[in-house]
Amino acid sequence: MLPNMTCGQNPFEIRWLAAEGFCQLWLFFSPAAYIQGEVNCYARYEVEVIFRDSLQIYHRIVRTLSLSSTPDEIPLCPNHFSWETHLSTSTLTWEILVWDTERRISFYRKGPPSPNPESRIVSFFLTGNGADPALLTSRQSCLYRFPPGLYLGQAALYKGEASLPELTRYLSIEERRFTLEATGKIDTLYLSWRTEELPSGRYLLG
Repeated sequence: MLPNMTCGQNPFEIRWLAAEGFCQLWLFFSPAAYIQGEVNCYARYEVEVIFRDSLQIYHRIVRTLSLSSTPDEIPLCPNHFSWETHLSTSTLTWEILVWDTERRISFYRKGPPSPNPESRIVSFFLTGNGADPALLTSRQSCLYRFPPGLYLGQAALYKGEASLPELTRYLSIEERRFTLEATGKIDTLYLSWRTEELPSGRYLLG
């Protein structure tokens, strides 16, 4: 077991790709939490994932990650970890422990058995070697798992405009229509946006 300590905000974000009889976990580690080195920033984590019920542990996996980025938080290696299982997760709870071996602090998260329905789609933006679910770049990779068949889809990019204090109004500025040919396994959809033409600001993908 990893050291049982906790500290502040978790340096990672959790995403799920779930369907009946299948579950894939993604952890995205923020370069903003890396340690500043002489040239680049770095982080080392030990990750432990547990699926269990009230009586026993059904699956446990431990991984060691060595991550790095430039001083302006551009990842120099993949900054995410993924793991999949065909366990019946509808009756199991999950626990995630991340031990920061450099700062000697740990982070703990736990959750209910079944991810909610919208987690059938996991999307994130590609930024060189890394990925950040909150970062808008020119190419988006969307992972999904649907029953086999042909689907019609549409994605819209919205830009936020300040209207009232603490209230942001979003206006649609770009749209993409596409056809998905789902295999029943994990499929990938790529979307491209003209981000080089967009001014800085807050954006929303819908």
